[in-house]
Amino acid sequence: MSIRIEDLEGMQYPRDGTELQQKDYAYFNQQYATSSHQKDHDMNPGLIVQPKGDDDIIKIVRWAKDNKAAVAVKSGGHQYSGASSTSGKNIQIDLTNTYKDMMVFNSTGLANKTYVYAGVSNRLKDFNAYLTYNKLFVPHGFCPYVCVGGHAQTGGYGQLGRSFGLFGDHVRSIRMVDYNGAIKEVTKDTDPNLFWAILGGSPGNFGIITHYVIEVYQASDYMGTIEGPNGFKGPHGLKGLWLYNSEVLTELLKHLAKMSDDANFPRNYDLCINVLSTEFPVTGLFPELEDSRIWENIQAKIKNQFSDGFLEFLNGTFPAIITVNAQWCPVNKGDKYDSTVDRWFQKFRELGSSFKHLALLIDEWDKDMATLTGDWMFPKAREFDLPYVKRAYSTSQRNLSTNKWVDTVVKRIDLIYNPGHYLNGEPGQKNYERYLGCKLAVQIQNYGGNFSRFTTNRNNGTSYSWRDSSIVQVLDCFHKTDDDSKHYAEEWAAKNDMLMNGPNGVFSPVDRRLLWASWGDWNMSDEKVWKCYYEDEDKYKKLGVQRAKADPDGTFTPNPFAVSRV
Repeated sequence: MSIRIEDLEGMQYPRDGTELQQKDYAYFNQQYATSSHQKDHDMNPGLIVQPKGDDDIIKIVRWAKDNKAAVAVKSGGHQYSGASSTSGKNIQIDLTNTYKDMMVFNSTGLANKTYVYAGVSNRLKDFNAYLTYNKLFVPHGFCPYVCVGGHAQTGGYGQLGRSFGLFGDHVRSIRMVDYNGAIKEVTKDTDPNLFWAILGGSPGNFGIITHYVIEVYQASDYMGTIEGPNGFKGPHGLKGLWLYNSEVLTELLKHLAKMSDDANFPRNYDLCINVLSTEFPVTGLFPELEDSRIWENIQAKIKNQFSDGFLEFLNGTFPAIITVNAQWCPVNKGDKYDSTVDRWFQKFRELGSSFKHLALLIDEWDKDMATLTGDWMFPKAREFDLPYVKRAYSTSQRNLSTNKWVDTVVKRIDLIYNPGHYLNGEPGQKNYERYLGCKLAVQIQNYGGNFSRFTTNRNNGTSYSWRDSSIVQVLDCFHKTDDDSKHYAEEWAAKNDMLMNGPNGVFSPVDRRLLWASWGDWNMSDEKVWKCYYEDEDKYKKLGVQRAKADPDGTFTPNPFAVSRV
C-alpha cells in the first residue's frame, strides 16, 4: 500500500503508487548519487514530499514520529554517498523549492556588520548573484547547483578557503523544525552545543533546517588602493587554461606544494588546480572562448598538438584540460599588490610562455570580491553525466614539495588522461579500454597555513573536522555504465587509496575524509568509518550526545551515514 500524509499542501509522490505516480516518483527521486548508489545504498524512499512551508514540514515530522518512520532532507541533493535520501517506509523531504527567501539586514547597527537571511533552498549561483548585486560576498563552493542548506552543514569548501574560511564559518543563526515539530532558533549563544554539532557534525540529523542568518563581507572593505606592478591594485584573479600535459601539471603542483609546505604563507592567496577529461564544456569556465577569434586560435593549437587519429577520436569535442584559479586579496588595510605578489602570479604567466603550444588562455584582472567570487564557479551540476567513484583526501603534511607526492599523483592522473593509451593501444588492452571508459574530475587546493582563515577559524564554535589540513585533493573517476569501465574506475581509486594514505602513503599517514565529499563504507556507527571523518573519540561521542538530544526517536536517522546517538 502506498504512503500518504493527510492534509499536506505540497506534492506527494509514493514509491508504490499507480503507474503514472511511479513515473513521477522516478523523476523526482533523481539526485547526484542515484547514478552510482541507488541500488547499493537503497535510495528509494517510501514517499517523496515537496512541502510548501513550515506547516507541511511540521506535519511530516509529527507523522514520521507517530509512525516510527525517518525523514531524509534534500535541498540540492549533492551528497555523494546518497545520505540525503532514504529507503523503506521512510520519507524524503525535498526542499528544492520550499525556502528561497533572501534578505540583507543589519541588526547590530555597526557599519562593518552585514547579514543575509537565506532560505536553505537557494542554489549557490542564485545566492552568489544576489550578494554580487548588493556588493557583498562570502566564501562558498564551486558548484552552482549546490544549495545552501547542506552546504553550511558540511563546511562550504571553496576558492576563498585560505583568505576567508568556510561558508559555514559565517553562519550566525539556524532556524529549524525539531523532532517535536516545533520551530526553534539555534545560535552560538542560545545553544552552543547544538550549534556546534549542526555545523560540521552529522548533516541532516538534528532537525529540518529552513533558514540561516549568514554574516557576509562588504566588497568595498577589500579594495586595493595603491597601484603596483602591471597597474594592478587588487583584488586580483588569474584563470589559466592548458591542454592536459603531465609536465605542465607537474610544474603547477610543485608550485602549489611549495606554497602549502610554507606554514607562514600569507593568508591573502588562494590557489586551486583542476584537471578535467575530454568533453567538458570549457566555455562555461572560460566565457572568453565564445569570442570567435579566440576560439579559432585555440582550435588551431589543438590541431597542431594532436595527431589526425586523435583529432578524429575527439570529433570536435574539447580535449582534456588543466585549469588554474589563482587569487590575491588585500585582507588587511595595509596590504599592497607589490612585486612579491606579482612574482607569485608571474609563475603562472611563465608557464603560459614556456608551454606556449599547450597554453590556451591566461586571463587576469582586478575585480572587487563581490564579482570575483562568481568567476570561480563551475558551469554544471556535475562534471560528467556518468556514474562515478568518489575520492577526496585531506592531509596536514608539509613535505609535499619534497617527497614523492607530486610525481605519484601526476602518474596516477596520467594513467587515465594520456592520449597515448588510445593512440598506441588496441581494443581489449587495459590501458586502451580504461582510457575510453573513464573520465576524471581532479581538484587540488591549498587550504592551510598558520594565517589561513581555514585554520584560524578552527575554534569558532563549529565542529568541522581536519582544520589543520594543508591540502585537499579530489580524484573523482567517472565511468561508463558497463561493468568493465566500473571495474577500471574502482581499481584506479583503490590503488590511489593505497598510494596516498596510510603509514607508507605519500599524501597522508592517516585516512582523512570530508563529510561534503564522502566515499566508501557509509556506516558511521563503525569505528573504522567514523575515524576517517572525526579527529577523535571524544568529539564523536560529544556529537552523539547532541544527536540523542535532538533526535531521541530516530526521526532524523534515515540511513547509516549518521553519528550514533549516545
